[in-house]
Amino acid sequence: MPHICLNLTRVLAALVLFAVSIPLRAQPTYKLDVKPDLKPLATIKLEGAKVTRGDLADDPGFRLQYHVKAADGKTVMTSDARSNPAVELPVKDAGTFSIVLELFYPAYKGGTGQKGEFKAVSNVLQYKVEEGKVTLLEPPVPKKTEPEPPKKP
Repeated sequence: MPHICLNLTRVLAALVLFAVSIPLRAQPTYKLDVKPDLKPLATIKLEGAKVTRGDLADDPGFRLQYHVKAADGKTVMTSDARSNPAVELPVKDAGTFSIVLELFYPAYKGGTGQKGEFKAVSNVLQYKVEEGKVTLLEPPVPKKTEPEPPKKP
């Protein structure tokens, strides 16, 4: 009987060591980045003083935000766009503004600074605020240039 208890104890000890060693194994690492072939793209529209966004194609799932800038390039507002398909524009200050949908592209590097950057993934809307009223400004139409005739060798 003592021989059976000794063997049972050894088996139990081996099972406990095996069970404990499972969580100690190294976790797999995943490179979380936006692949070069992904081209996230969405469309934003101005409806009164509200901006709405469509679905983001090729969405990698990172932070998505609305970014409103004044004509001088200063940020007026950023707002989460992942959970808000529409956002009210700030209309208390008169002026010309632009809004774009931006996606965060992470960068895995050392240091204490921000690890990545926001990049535009939608059309840019320019609008004007006058007396609390929002007016969409049409983008300038690119000048059409005549193509140069092919050069003869």
